[in-house]
Amino acid sequence: MGPTVILSLLAVTAVTVDGKIYTKCELATELVSQHGVNRNEAHDWVCMAFTESTLNTTAVNINRGRTSSDYGLFQINSKWNCDPGDGRKTYNGCQHPCSDYLNTDIGDDVQCIQQLRREHGGWGFSYGYRAKCSSVTSSYLNGCNY
Repeated sequence: MGPTVILSLLAVTAVTVDGKIYTKCELATELVSQHGVNRNEAHDWVCMAFTESTLNTTAVNINRGRTSSDYGLFQINSKWNCDPGDGRKTYNGCQHPCSDYLNTDIGDDVQCIQQLRREHGGWGFSYGYRAKCSSVTSSYLNGCNY
């Protein structure tokens, strides 16, 4: 291995991310009990997070054309809603670095999603929600006590 490869590996291993993969019931419970999400809307939130990140707080997806990436549990977009910190131009509507959305503190994630829902009059900003969650009902969380 050359020095460049070794340095690259060291840089990657030096970055630690405090992440979590939720179950549907765990996420519903946390959203309602700790973040003020209406119990009657918890299924929408959980379905959206499952569709976008499979409930993984450390998920990062690079979008087609590599012009933006999506971060965290709810896949918050770097072009419009957070700052990736890499010099690319961003609107940063939620006023956070994208790295804030890659940990187990999902309070800022929830605030950003609440803001986006207000701005867009619902879940229309989320491709995942529109594709897979718009017809989901509370039965999505059957068996969960939240």
